[in-house]
Amino acid sequence: MSLLSHDSFWNAVITMPMTKRMLQMSLKKCPACGRTVLEAALDDYAGKTDQKCEKCSGLYSQIIGFWVEFLRRSLNFKREKVEKLLADRYARTAVLNLVRSFAYFGIKKPMSLSAPFLVVWDFTHKCNLACKHCYSNSGAVQEEELSTEQAFAIVDQLADAGVTALAFSGGEPLTRSDFFEVARHASDRGLYVSLASNGTLLTKENVQKIKEAKVNYIDVSIDGASAKTHDEFRGVPGTFDKAVAGLKNCVEADLCVCIATTVGKNNMSELPAIIDLAEEIHAERFTYFNFIPTGRGKAHFDQDLSPQEREKVMQYLLNRMSAGCKTTILATAPQLARVALQCQGQSGTGEVTLSMAHMQTVKVTKRAVPLGDFIGGCGAGRLYCSLSPQGDVHPCVFLPVNVGNLKTEKFQDVWLNAPLFKAFRNRSNLKGSCGKCDYKYICGGCRARSAAYHNGDMLNGDPGCIMGVKGAKSA
Repeated sequence: MSLLSHDSFWNAVITMPMTKRMLQMSLKKCPACGRTVLEAALDDYAGKTDQKCEKCSGLYSQIIGFWVEFLRRSLNFKREKVEKLLADRYARTAVLNLVRSFAYFGIKKPMSLSAPFLVVWDFTHKCNLACKHCYSNSGAVQEEELSTEQAFAIVDQLADAGVTALAFSGGEPLTRSDFFEVARHASDRGLYVSLASNGTLLTKENVQKIKEAKVNYIDVSIDGASAKTHDEFRGVPGTFDKAVAGLKNCVEADLCVCIATTVGKNNMSELPAIIDLAEEIHAERFTYFNFIPTGRGKAHFDQDLSPQEREKVMQYLLNRMSAGCKTTILATAPQLARVALQCQGQSGTGEVTLSMAHMQTVKVTKRAVPLGDFIGGCGAGRLYCSLSPQGDVHPCVFLPVNVGNLKTEKFQDVWLNAPLFKAFRNRSNLKGSCGKCDYKYICGGCRARSAAYHNGDMLNGDPGCIMGVKGAKSA
């Protein structure tokens, strides 16, 4: 049995007064080098001799190093991979967040964080396209949006709270003239910055500005393998060619790029060719987006995949990964981890594809599979949230329910105390098929899909999952 299966034991350890004192001590900054005790210990573990500090490289560093190595061996991770991960500045932010979260929430299935790993910010609802499935009704809209000064203040709130990554979305973020300076400010504050774009404005000039703003990652929507399918989705002729040209401009500028595809009945058959395109243009990632009937998507319920179709898509994505796809494949469907686990079976290879809360997919040994229960599929209100162009805080871009506004409230207070977020953090609140499912910790269903199909009930079953189909078995 995996070490991670004993969450009650770890909760008892975490809540011990001595453990709490050690967790708090690990987050204190060293007066000599400015690092936290935890950061110093991670440097020591990774063998960074140039970072040695006499004041903080002592007993606490050795104790933390012991536990890091103990967990690494228990999960059968390679030491060089762990060292490489811990050397990454953004991974450091995430680790510090985890330690604060253990001190605040304890060990929970699924885990909850003291600050989200990812915040997606709909920076504007202005857009030069008119996509049929747009969740935010973006287009030629006239709304009062946050000023540049207010946007800077929100970035500061997120950084101060310990958020790891900030994704600018929309609408089309590049239609706001202050995007580059706000993005640069976010990068300067230590956030991993990404941009979700329709690709049509990714000219060589704008790509250079994006690079100068220190944006880490560009996500471009491609909804068909041909101009015919894509342009019909997007509502404007010529957008496919412009988006592909934008992707190529980003690749040439040595930026990490991703093709993002919302899959429905009309383009499901083109999915293999779209991933082929991602490989051909050397996109580092491909993301499958669940179709969710919200915004303009409400008029296209008929395009939603059936549970059986979605299951086949998940299986195809896993098979494509196993075949050695050059492009990393991700999915916003929380069912991916459950399907991967079921496909593995008793006679598997000893490795399982684990979905890291929509941010990455990794292959892990079976000893690390219980991590999936802690990562927990749908991250709305636990690992992730979104912001509107007006500063409203939502659990997800596909679930625009206001739980606070950052012009009048502090992000940290909203994140920790919003009643809806608290409800999402406890899977025993789930109802319907998701509440009964044996995989509710590793998956949890999509809360936005639940709301869309159950008259706003965000805690009901996800109708897009085959586990909810009558006669389906959960194990």
